[in-house]
Amino acid sequence: MVYDSERNSKPIINGIRVDLAVLQAISHDCRPEICKNRTTCCIRYVPHVRPAKMEKIVGCFPVVANYTDNILEDDGFKNVFEEWEDGSYRIDADADEACIFTYTLSSGEKLCSLHSAALDLQLSPVAIKPSACSLWPLILLDGAYPELSVDKNWKTFPCNQESDDPNHLDASVVGIINDYFGSSFVEQLLRHAE
Repeated sequence: MVYDSERNSKPIINGIRVDLAVLQAISHDCRPEICKNRTTCCIRYVPHVRPAKMEKIVGCFPVVANYTDNILEDDGFKNVFEEWEDGSYRIDADADEACIFTYTLSSGEKLCSLHSAALDLQLSPVAIKPSACSLWPLILLDGAYPELSVDKNWKTFPCNQESDDPNHLDASVVGIINDYFGSSFVEQLLRHAE
């Protein structure tokens, strides 16, 4: 395993610096019912996507439309993306400042229509959802080595708690990392976390 001597010996796995201490400090439990009537990650953040991911999202619009009409116009689908200076595309928000792909169940839970559409299409949600959404509450910071860390506002959301055992990675955090980076990445990470 490679370490970055300039950044407190954080391991570098597959070119990504990992802030293991911060990852071990969080316990995550994504249950939409605990976010009812609260600000959720789908309301607080506006994700950006690269062109390739935008094309995948647009390709799923017919299934996404089964969950939300926010993407519909009289003659088809809306353009819900705004081009950004860095070549990415910002996803629009609705009048309540929620991501345009958010929908609400009759019981009040807020869900992601991209996630639901991916499951309907028998795809991994990571294949369709923006990276920021797939990684939440983890983040990938830009730099010479991208750094896997935790969003600075993680404590303000009810799905996140301080870990009871900060010497081990929470199973949900491991699951997020596995879904996004794969099992080889997780195996390397867990070897270092021992």
